[in-house]
Amino acid sequence: MKTFHVKAINESDNNLAEQILVALKNKGIIDFWEINPANNTEPAKPATEEQVQEIIDEAELGPFYTEKEAKDILDL
Repeated sequence: MKTFHVKAINESDNNLAEQILVALKNKGIIDFWEINPANNTEPAKPATEEQVQEIIDEAELGPFYTEKEAKDILDL
């Protein structure tokens, strides 16, 4: 099973895209639902230093890079 994110490029094409998805859903080919990111009111929290160290350890960058280089590579 694959999961896709679909975004209509033009607002005017939004209804057409939804009609196509509904038709595929009605045929039992796909399942889809609308995700509303505006409902996610909890802001993202930055990783703790302990979490950052765990990510670096899991990526096995420690032996090869400094902590700063590893953080830059992992975009932390």
